[in-house]
Parts: sequence; C-alpha cells; structure tokens
Amino acid sequence: ESGHAIVGLIVEHADPVDKVTIIPRGFSLGATHFLPKKNRLSYWRKEVLDQLAVLMGGRCAEEIFLEDVSSGAQQDFTQATKLARSMVCQWGMSDALGNVAYDESGDNGNGFSGFPYHEKSYSEQTAKAIDDEVRKLLEKAHDRAKEIIITHKEAIEKMTEMLMEYETLDAQDIRDILNHEWDDEKKKKRLRDADDLFKSPPSGPPPPPKFPSELDEQPRTDNDAGLGIAET
Repeated sequence: ESGHAIVGLIVEHADPVDKVTIIPRGFSLGATHFLPKKNRLSYWRKEVLDQLAVLMGGRCAEEIFLEDVSSGAQQDFTQATKLARSMVCQWGMSDALGNVAYDESGDNGNGFSGFPYHEKSYSEQTAKAIDDEVRKLLEKAHDRAKEIIITHKEAIEKMTEMLMEYETLDAQDIRDILNHEWDDEKKKKRLRDADDLFKSPPSGPPPPPKFPSELDEQPRTDNDAGLGIAET
C-alpha cells in the first residue's frame, strides 16, 4: 500500500490520497483511499496515465523491497488493463492507433438462424496492434512507478514502519514522511484530539421558549423599563 500512496502523491494528476490502512477488510489486507477531485464526465490522457502509474505502485514496491511478487496485485492489474484498453479502443488516446473507436463487445447482432453470433469488427492484425499498445502503456506505467519508488525508497521504508505501528495513516502523515518531517508527538496529539472530539458528548437541545405569562413573572430592571434612558 505504501507504493500506491507514494506514487499517488508524487504524480501531478492523480486523485489526492486520503488515507492508507493495513486493517484487513473482506478479502483485502489493506487499502489506499483516494478522494476524487471532481465528479468526472470525462478523463484527460494525463490523468489516466498517472492513474496507471499509481495502480502499478504496489507491484513495483514488491519487486524492490521483497525481491519477489505476489498475487496481491491482481485487482490492480485488472483495473489498469481495463483503463489501458479504454484508452486505446474507446478514447482515441493511442498515438499508434489514432482517433478510432474499436468495438470491444464483438457482438454484431443476430444471425439468420435466430442465434447471436460474435465477430470482431476489426482484423487480427489490428487486434495484435491493440494488445501491443495496451502492453506498452502498462510497461511505461510500471517503469514510471518503479522510478518514483526507487527515488523515494527511504520514505516508503519509514511509511511501512509507521503503518505497522499505527495501522492507518492519513494524507498529512504521508506528506510529513515524504518531506522528512515526521514527528511521533505530533501524530499522537492529532490522534488524541480526534479521539476527544469523538468522545465529547453532543450538546443538548436548546431550552424551550418562554411563554408570555412566564416573561411577565420575571423581575424588571430599569433598563427593561426604558431602554436608552441614561442613568443620573
């Protein structure tokens, strides 16, 4: 998870990192959470390229720090491959294949027999070109993520150490680590403040309004009797 988070903070156009946790949930042993910058109706090429690098961060961290790879990056690869294929086949973001949308469904309708038939809307040569371009995008994203992780190797080691101690780190924690400004006392104070805020009892409802009869029973003062009259 440290690999995803560090790459996500370094690249310019990825969604901001919200927090990183190693607390298991469901089938996941941990997660890096991002906050979308906006409600997107479309994606820019530079945003998708940065997102591909972030997705490759986990695998690159395994290669560098563990000198081995695991099946834990399966979901990252699935997501990255779908993004890369969308770039090539739907969004015209491939220099090699140009501004063309290729039908990936392979369903051209029903045959005369009443049974659906499937046929690609492009040649085998084009299919190979698509696969080559997708692979090239993923390899470039992998190389970019690996370079970032190597450059910030010390920060990732520190982040891993702090995750083992605190289990969850927020965006401010990660920035402090990246900028070599980590302070245990500062972190503990922020946790205490958050805990106090959570434990503080909610304020009660406001008192009910007084009825006119109750107001009449209240003793009146000189200022109540005539506002604006100066005392002598």
